[in-house]
Amino acid sequence: MGVILEEPKHKVTDPSPSIGSVVSNFSVVDILKASAFLGAAVAIGYSTAPPDIKKQALVACGTIGATAGFFNAYQNSAGRLMGFKL
Repeated sequence: MGVILEEPKHKVTDPSPSIGSVVSNFSVVDILKASAFLGAAVAIGYSTAPPDIKKQALVACGTIGATAGFFNAYQNSAGRLMGFKL
């Protein structure tokens, strides 16, 4: 596990949160941001792909967007639990 050198600026709820507690702490804004990542990636993948591979590009870009959205939501949620975000 990494070492965080700065002190938390807000109240610490859980100094070492588990995956379950981080995911259950997702806010509505986190879910909306994750959905925006997914929607943007799907739109870009579909609009920039050649006609013969649109379906594959849609799936690939959608997977990348969903992963990026989940990681962003996870980072924000963990930061709130550990006191680094408000």
